[in-house]
Amino acid sequence: MIENWIDEIAKVWGEIDDGKGGKVRSYQMYEVGEVPDALSEFPCAISYPRQVLSEYGAGNSVDLWDGKTEFHLTPNTARSLLPFVIRYFARIRDAAALHMTLGGKVDYFLLQQDGKSIEGPVELKYGGEEPHWGLIVYWRVKENVTNQVVIE
Repeated sequence: MIENWIDEIAKVWGEIDDGKGGKVRSYQMYEVGEVPDALSEFPCAISYPRQVLSEYGAGNSVDLWDGKTEFHLTPNTARSLLPFVIRYFARIRDAAALHMTLGGKVDYFLLQQDGKSIEGPVELKYGGEEPHWGLIVYWRVKENVTNQVVIE
């Protein structure tokens, strides 16, 4: 179930160096329930599920989750901030590669392979904030749910 691993994705992004001597502020969705209504920290990351494809049958059942993470990186869209933004492409890729099973909780956690993995730099807007630079990361999680699905 998504509740078992969605916050692990937040923790992965929360390990990324923010380029200013700290780490990216990454909001957890389930365990702590801290997704904000407005942003007060940059850079930060917010992860969402987008859809699930359930494949079930006798002997094996899996859920394939597609999701996205919005990296809100700067407080505005000053073009002088773009060099800061583009540094995050490799940081994001490397963090995802380092945690491909989310600590053994899923079969795999990968950046999307059949389309965009990371989109940007893009102008993002969240709540009532001004537009700001960010990246959108598309990911897929394969979760084995054989022990959770009852087949009759």
